[in-house]
Amino acid sequence: MKALIMRSDPAAAAATARVFVDKGFQILCMDRHDVACALVKMDLIDLLVMDEEVEGKLTHSVALSGERHNPFISTILLTDRVGSDMDELYELIPCLHALVGQQTPATLLGQLAVASVSNKDFLAVRAARSAQLDVAEQAEPELTWAEFDLDTQDVAINDADIPTFADVAAFTPALADPAIVLDGDHLPRFSRFEQFDNSITLPAHVAHVSIIGGGRPSTGAGIQ
Repeated sequence: MKALIMRSDPAAAAATARVFVDKGFQILCMDRHDVACALVKMDLIDLLVMDEEVEGKLTHSVALSGERHNPFISTILLTDRVGSDMDELYELIPCLHALVGQQTPATLLGQLAVASVSNKDFLAVRAARSAQLDVAEQAEPELTWAEFDLDTQDVAINDADIPTFADVAAFTPALADPAIVLDGDHLPRFSRFEQFDNSITLPAHVAHVSIIGGGRPSTGAGIQ
């Protein structure tokens, strides 16, 4: 049986390795994530014993890569998480066998290691369940054009729900282009139209000019 150990503390890693050797494990000690991921893909690793965080990086990817290569692999994770945070890890890492504290003695880790690789029936059930989940995730739904066909009657009903609006004709009288002002609600408001057909009394020095509009002359402007 082979065990890969990743610990942040070199002394703790050495103590863990010594106990595991006494239990009959072949030991690989790593402190780099890329090398650990490569090893679990190249070699058949039975057990991972890792701190959850090594050199500022989580070791979850190592466990997931190991399970992808060997569905029967087990993982013992050393972490400071408690309560519901621990449940989250069990959902994230299917091959997780045990969660223990960072200060767990090496002797207890050795006992957990033996237990994790001894229960063959449990490992077989877990591997089969993981395989079923992988198949379900990879399966693509089969869609046919018939599922997209709509009844013509339903289409007509849906079209009838769409409101129709009459065209609105808008025009601007000659020489009376209104200024559009937007209020706080961004609604259009138009300035008052000037009435050009009203007579305006102009001073004597202003010449009267007739403006043709609406088919008849109107005195609404003057030139000084």
